[in-house]
Amino acid sequence: MFSLTVDDGLRLTLAEERHAEPITELMARNRERLARWQPWAMYRPTVESTRSYIRGGLSRFAEGRELYLMIEHEGVPVGACGMRRDPQTLIADVGYWLDAAAEGKGLVTRSVTALTGAAFTVYGMRRVEIRTMVANHRARAVAERCGYEFEGVLRRAMRWADRNEDVALYGAVERHG
Repeated sequence: MFSLTVDDGLRLTLAEERHAEPITELMARNRERLARWQPWAMYRPTVESTRSYIRGGLSRFAEGRELYLMIEHEGVPVGACGMRRDPQTLIADVGYWLDAAAEGKGLVTRSVTALTGAAFTVYGMRRVEIRTMVANHRARAVAERCGYEFEGVLRRAMRWADRNEDVALYGAVERHG
C-alpha cells in the first residue's frame, strides 16, 4: 500500500476498496457544500459507486497515471487529495477536498505541499497544475499557499450541469539548482 507521511498525525494513504464506506460517508456528509465546486458531488454517492471509482483509481495507479489518496488526520479519514500524472509530458494535476469539520487546520495545504514535492522528487514531473473554479476562493488560496503561481483563467473550461464555468489555472514547475 502506498502512503506518504506528511507530518506528525497527517498522512496520505492510497484509497483501497476497503476504504469505500468511510469515503462514501465523508462525501455524503459534505455533498451539499462540495457540490458548489466539485462536479462529482452533484450526485448522491453510494458505497458501490465509490468502490468502483477506487477500483479505477487503483488500475490507473498500477499504470503509473494516478494517485487517489485519503487524507488521514490522527488515523481518521477527513478528505481526499489526488494526482493524475502524464508520464509522456511529465505534467501532473492535483485536486483535493476536505470534510467541513477538518477545515482551518492547514491539512489540505500541508497535504498538497507534500504531494507536490513527491510529484517532482519521486515521480519526476516537470510541471504540476491545480485547476479550480474562479469563484472557489478557498481552493485558490490553497494553491497560492503551496507556492503555485496563478497563470490565468481558462474561459468556460469546466462543464457544470447546464453551463460551462471559468477555471483558474495555477502551476508549479520543477526548479533547477
